[in-house]
Amino acid sequence: MVQTVERWRTAHLGKRGDRARINGQPVWQREWRWIDKKTVRLPHPLHTSDMFSFMICEIGPVTAPARFAAAQVEPDLWAFYVPD
Repeated sequence: MVQTVERWRTAHLGKRGDRARINGQPVWQREWRWIDKKTVRLPHPLHTSDMFSFMICEIGPVTAPARFAAAQVEPDLWAFYVPD
């Protein structure tokens, strides 16, 4: 696992397939590109003592990607963070 030195802020917590958007991009309607298999340890947005390994991904055009960290934190519940 690779740790990053970036700071992250909560962007969304919701069910798979919901209307989540990152930088205007619909998360579930775009193909995720997992960046070099990088991950970052971040807390569950509601239960901050529970830490999870989040995949660092991008969606949208390669020339102007929307970057985020995502993890399934409960059955059918996903948390998303964006660089701060």
